[in-house]
This record gives sequence, structure tokens and C-alpha cells, in this order.
Amino acid sequence: MHIKFLVEDFSTEETLCHLFANILGDRITFDTHSFQGKRDLLSKLPKRLKGYKKWI
Repeated sequence: MHIKFLVEDFSTEETLCHLFANILGDRITFDTHSFQGKRDLLSKLPKRLKGYKKWI
């Protein structure tokens, strides 16, 4: 299983990387992508979700 996290800022990305690396280990892979704040995340989210829909 692979999980992708879309987060508001770089500090949240770093926290999730360290936290989930210890919790999940090698069983589940994950990737994080940070944006430049909530406004940036919300403005780019629809386009990103359409891309994921085509990929899945």
C-alpha cells in the first residue's frame, strides 16, 4: 500500500516523514508533498485530484 500526503507547509511534511517512518516501517510506503500554505493547497487540489483519478 502507498499513501500520499498533501500538506500545507514544509514543517508538517518533515513531521509526518519522521513520525510515519517510525510507525509504519517498511510495510506501507508513503510520500508527502508540501504547499505554500492552505490557500496554495486548496487552489491546486482540484487539478491534482483529476491527475490522480486518471492515474488510478
